[in-house]
Formats: sequence, C-alpha cells, structure tokens
Amino acid sequence: MPIAYLETFGCSANQSDSEIMAGLLSRAGFVVISDENAAKNADLLILNTCTVKAPTEQRALFRIAELSKLRKPLIVAGCLAQTQPDRIRSLAPKASIVGTHAVTNIAKFAIRALEGERVEELGEGGKKICLPKIRRNPVVDIVQINEGCSGHCTFCGTKAARGDLFSYPIEEIVREVSAAKAAGCKEFWLTSQDCGAYGLDNEKNLARLLKEITAKVAGKYFLRVGMANPTYVKTCAGELIEAFKHPNVFKFLHIPVQSGSDKVLADMKRGHSADDVINIVAKFRKAFPEIQIWTDIIVGYPTETEEDFRLSLELIEEIQPDYVNVSRFGARPGTAAAQLKPLKTEVLKDRSRRMSALCRTIALERNKKWLGWRGEVLVDEFNHEKQNFVGRNFAYKSIVLRGKHQLGEILEIKIKNAGQVLVA
Repeated sequence: MPIAYLETFGCSANQSDSEIMAGLLSRAGFVVISDENAAKNADLLILNTCTVKAPTEQRALFRIAELSKLRKPLIVAGCLAQTQPDRIRSLAPKASIVGTHAVTNIAKFAIRALEGERVEELGEGGKKICLPKIRRNPVVDIVQINEGCSGHCTFCGTKAARGDLFSYPIEEIVREVSAAKAAGCKEFWLTSQDCGAYGLDNEKNLARLLKEITAKVAGKYFLRVGMANPTYVKTCAGELIEAFKHPNVFKFLHIPVQSGSDKVLADMKRGHSADDVINIVAKFRKAFPEIQIWTDIIVGYPTETEEDFRLSLELIEEIQPDYVNVSRFGARPGTAAAQLKPLKTEVLKDRSRRMSALCRTIALERNKKWLGWRGEVLVDEFNHEKQNFVGRNFAYKSIVLRGKHQLGEILEIKIKNAGQVLVA
C-alpha cells in the first residue's frame, strides 16, 4: 500500500480539508501519515498550505523547498496553491498543484502523481461535507458549513483563495453531525471563512442552522461556532442568542473587529462600525454573563494613525475580550491594501507590543473570574508537548487537567488556579 505524508498549515477549514483528503486517500488504498520524521519514508508528499498571513506563507514556502529535496512526488494543495501557483512552479517545478476547491479529487491526483505525472488543477471539485475523514482528534468533528466569502475586505486574500460564498444545505450539515456523533464525536466545530455569512446565499442563517442541528441531533454533545463577522451577526443577533441558549451550544463567540477606528474600518471595507461590535458583545454578555469572547485586531493598517490606534485600544478596553489574535498588518498579494504605502516597521512593532500587552492583561483578569468555578468539562485534547489533558467547559474555556483521562470523557472539576492558564 502506498504511503502518503500529509502536512497542514492554517485554519480549522484547512484542517478539515486535510482530514477529508486523508479519508479519501485511505479509501483509495493509501496509508496516510503525518509524522514529519517519517516523511522521508513516504511514497508521496502532500502539503496543504495557507496564505492568510505572510509568516505562515513563508513557512509553507520553506517546507515546499525542503520537501522538494526528498525527490519524491509532491503535491502542493490549499490556499497558496490557489492564489500563487507561479511561486510554487518556480520553487518546485516538478510539484503538482491542487487548489482549494479540487482537494476532494485528491485520490485521483495522488495516483497520477505516483505514476510520474505532474498534475495541476485549480478548478472546481465536490462538496466538502458528508465525506470520509481521518480525524486528527477522534472526539472533534470539523464541519464546514459554508465556503468562500461574501465580503470585500481590502487586506484579505480569502476571496481569491476560496471564492464566493457557498453555503451547504442544512440537511447535509445535520446528516454529517449525526453520523459523526454516532462514530463517537462529542464536539463539533462549525467552521468556514465566515460562519456569520452562513445562508446569505440560500435564505437561511446561522441561528436557524443551530436550531435545526440541536432539534434533530439528540443526546449530549457541544457545538462550537467558528469566526463570525459582525457585519452579519448584527443582522440576526437576537435570533442567534436564542439559538445559543440550547445547552449543546458552547457559550463562545469569535467576532473579529480588526480595528476600533470607524475610519480605518471604512478603509478596510469591513461593513461594520466599532459600535456594532460593542452592541453585539453587550447583547451576548447580557444573555450569557460568562460567555467567552474572542476577537481579532490588525495593528498598523497603512491608513491607521496614532489616534486610530488609540481607538483600537479603547475598543478592546470596552469589550474586554477573553482572547485577541493580534496581527501586524502584512500586505497580501493581489489585495487593494497591498497598493498602499506601509507604515514603518518600528511603528508596527510598537503598536503590536502595546496592543498585545493590553490583551494579555485583560485575558488574565478575565481568567481570574473563573477561580473556584465548579462544573462539567469535556476532555477534548491531549497536549503532547506538555503531556497533559485539556477540557472545555460550557463557555469553551480551556482548562488544564491533572492526571490521566480519556478523550471524550465528561468530568466534574473545580478550577484551582487561574493565571494565564486555567488549571483544575
């Protein structure tokens, strides 16, 4: 049986793509491995790439060059393959290139690559739902509810990589959740490039999807809603809050704001204001006082002044998020913002440092509120580096667990330490 080495960069949607590719390859008779040390023993190498940020893109390019040296058939798949095939051709002329939409045909391409053929496919493939998978985590199923983007953000290359919005039918999503639950999964990540946009193309919405899943899939399990842009969340916030009241839905909201300045948000073509985010967070916190809020901030957008940055700091102070993904602006090829004059590197570093320090302080204070909390957690992760188990409570708070446990186990715990990390 041929051995395929599969390595993945990027977001949960990319992880899902890789799990699907692994399942399809296994069904076609491949043995799929992901141990980097064993790559040299594989018959075929597959790299699923990401291009959302420059540092991640650079790591992917470095790995393409490294894997090329093994002189084995190499397939470069994913967002970098879709958006910058010329760079891959110049870096690894013999590598096959498979875009984001064509990964569902990976088994066919893998066989052709093993036969010595160089494959290049950047067109359409099949739906990424109700397909065989090899899950990285046996109790977590990543369910792609929609793909592509309905926005026009000036800084983001997602649309070029994933195309226009396409939402999967509710009945197919329900079928996947039901089947995965029957296979032993207890946690479901509803993921996409923007979960908030779900249904804009088929007259449905995210709230209705959640209600359908919880109504039709019985038993104890947990749904985690992935990143949802405020532009769309604000249109259905009331209905979404009602859907979140179901005990099977994690009280967790990832709502990326990107800037606290309305001027910069307009320059970014985000489609929302800072007040929109403040209002959404206030509504969800009123309904669920312990809800966990995540957000994203870009510092140093080319038109951001020191005053604009101050407004971003003030917004973070106002909404008090549990976690913030702070990114320095980095121009993505082909985007409108790439045409703008960038700010000086020292300005980017300074603003990143100041924003990160504030976010760490707020996160610590938010964590301290959980000290002494008692309740149920789902054991859903084993940290191989630190050799400990991790559980999530109703608010999707990550809690380090002492001792040996089983993935999928539900425990009654008490949080005994609440620093930057919660420990039971």
